[in-house]
Amino acid sequence: MAGSLLGAGCGLSSISFYTHSVFVAPISNDTGWSRGDVQFGVTIMILMAIVTAPVVGLLIDRFGARKIALISMPLYGLTLASLGLSTDSLWTYYVAWAVMSILAAGTLPVTWTRVVNSWFDRYRGIALGITLAGTGIAATFGPTYATWLVGEFGWRTAYMLIAVTITAIGFPAVYFLFRQPDTYAVVAHVDVADQPVVNPVKGLAPGEALRGYRFWALSIGLVLAAAGISGLITNAVPMLIDQGLTAADAARYAGLIGVSVIVGRLVVGALVDRFWAPLVAAIFLSAPAIAALMLSAAAPPAFIISVSMVLIGLAAGAELDLMAFLVSRYFGLKHYGALYGALYVSFSIGAGLAPVTFGKVFDAVGSYGPVLTIVAAMSAGGGLLMLTLGRYPPAFSRAA
Repeated sequence: MAGSLLGAGCGLSSISFYTHSVFVAPISNDTGWSRGDVQFGVTIMILMAIVTAPVVGLLIDRFGARKIALISMPLYGLTLASLGLSTDSLWTYYVAWAVMSILAAGTLPVTWTRVVNSWFDRYRGIALGITLAGTGIAATFGPTYATWLVGEFGWRTAYMLIAVTITAIGFPAVYFLFRQPDTYAVVAHVDVADQPVVNPVKGLAPGEALRGYRFWALSIGLVLAAAGISGLITNAVPMLIDQGLTAADAARYAGLIGVSVIVGRLVVGALVDRFWAPLVAAIFLSAPAIAALMLSAAAPPAFIISVSMVLIGLAAGAELDLMAFLVSRYFGLKHYGALYGALYVSFSIGAGLAPVTFGKVFDAVGSYGPVLTIVAAMSAGGGLLMLTLGRYPPAFSRAA
């Protein structure tokens, strides 16, 4: 679990996603590209997961998560550093994002959650929460670290130094700590000789899951919820700067998202082990609706800004946690990689289109107000859809 936590914190969906808002203004000022143009880089990364996540899921089901992680982690460092080599031609910047999205896809959450789901059953929720708290750690310290690097060395060198940092932390963690059960089944308990006792792995085939309503309810709900969360996170710093804050102050407020992500991971993990997970999902995934309405006010006070950042972070802390847990409880683990990857497509569509939409709306009207109103409605709708999932199938519910 420690290896999974550090791997998740140093992965593509953590570092590149949570630090991107810090780079938007410096890159735009240096190159002359609009904010919408710069934001499209992270959109490429997220939308590429429409292809890469299902492929990585299938590879993990076949070859195991450890092999995929050991290959992908150093490649992520190399490709992240290459962003700093982008020329003033916008296409080189986009190509760097696309290549990184392909080669670093093995660091997506499907890798870490597959192994943790195999080791844990009764306390699977809190185990996933602890593991994915690694993304919260990245969200907490990443923006401040990136802001300092950009201020001291410029955005190009900052990308290279972040790449060195995550490789130095992530690769040893995966190599020495990241392990999966030999049978790759579900560890039910540990016997008196300290050996894992496993249950045969069960699960719906992808075609069977796709024919059921639950997959599509989850899919649509994730599109709506992920769009609000992604758009708010990646635009938090520029939105706050437009409200009159300095870059450093905006980054500190954005750091509250990271702290809240950690809290959200752990709280949601503990709750879904005890309560019906879709109800927990409905509450947490609707939270960005309140945050969007708060941020749409003119010159909101410090307290309101802080509360809105916390709500965004709690929702961000819930989304991947819940997706991993819900897939395991409603569809089983036999084809977990493929089904998680398929649902990650929906997540990626929502999360990928939101940043550039925020940027383009700002470019067009000089304000984030209209898109914040839309986000409020989408977040509420995505949360409420979770309530349609029904009871867990008995074959995949928690072991006695």
